[in-house]
Amino acid sequence: MKKLLLLLPILAILLSGCVTTTKDGEHTGYITALEKTGLIWKTGNVYIKSDVSSSQEDLYCVINQDVYNKLKDKSVNKEKVTILFHDEMIIAPWRCESTSGIIDGIK
Repeated sequence: MKKLLLLLPILAILLSGCVTTTKDGEHTGYITALEKTGLIWKTGNVYIKSDVSSSQEDLYCVINQDVYNKLKDKSVNKEKVTILFHDEMIIAPWRCESTSGIIDGIK
């Protein structure tokens, strides 16, 4: 019983996605699409291309609504944006789909 009580907090931390890796970075580019996902936990997906004519598009997740709104404004104005992101070892499926990272803010 004691082992189970010790295991539950560790499992909760891992499932919540609180364990980050050393991958922190910046990506500068143009937002090509924004999507809202989730029934209960609302998140956003942001697609970014480094160059407008490039065929490569990277997918990022946005959890913070304020950051999502700022990205939406940049997208409407077709402005170049630099995002700050991090990656997590384990991302709970209700938080984000498989992405290149989770956006923390913009420059």
